[in-house]
Amino acid sequence: MLLLPIFNTFVLVLTLVTTSNSNPAQVIQKQDQNVCTLVMCGPAQNGLPGRDGKDGPKGEKGDQGLRGISGLPGKDGSPGSKGDRGAEGPKGDCGGRVYSLLEEQYNQKKSIFDLYCASVFFIAWIFMNGKNAGEKTFQANGSEGDFETSKATCSQAGGLLASPRNSAENTAIQQIVVRHNKAAYVGINDIETEGSFKYLSGEAIGYSNWAGGEPNNLGTEDCVEIYSDGRWNDKSCHEKRLIICEF
Repeated sequence: MLLLPIFNTFVLVLTLVTTSNSNPAQVIQKQDQNVCTLVMCGPAQNGLPGRDGKDGPKGEKGDQGLRGISGLPGKDGSPGSKGDRGAEGPKGDCGGRVYSLLEEQYNQKKSIFDLYCASVFFIAWIFMNGKNAGEKTFQANGSEGDFETSKATCSQAGGLLASPRNSAENTAIQQIVVRHNKAAYVGINDIETEGSFKYLSGEAIGYSNWAGGEPNNLGTEDCVEIYSDGRWNDKSCHEKRLIICEF
């Protein structure tokens, strides 16, 4: 190897320098069979540059490095302008049927609601303006009609033509007659058998409050009316009288 001769030379020079008293530039000669003469001529000069080396063989391609971490997302851009509204498409048959069904249901519910409101109003109106007697309430709205019309009107309202069965009920009906200042029919007649007065149910009356000399059946008087004093009189069924209903 190249380093071994250099090291040997360095040791030899160091020995000679430390043991000699002569000038370092003096020529030293030592003869030996295996050692050549070493001449020290002052500081060593730089040698010539060495020969350029030749390019060695190309190395193998290294492994691909790890992929870097993705950067943060950029800031959102400004929104574009709003596009024009597209044309409305044709109405489908299914939508039309659904609309018709909903409209029908709405009308049905509206009718029920209107009926409910009318019932509530009518009940409230009865309690505010009617007359109570026991479990009955008597009411009139000022309308008039003959006997058959009076019965039908009360039936449509959910009641009956007023039929007093005792003095308390008779007094309640009388007060309504006085308020409207009109005589009214009561639900009593002898249409089926002359002189045998009965309620609308066909039951014979058990209470009466006839005026003096009544009933006299003057002409054809098969129905009964009540005066403002609470007395009864037999009367033609075709006359118009105040309609009073009981509920």
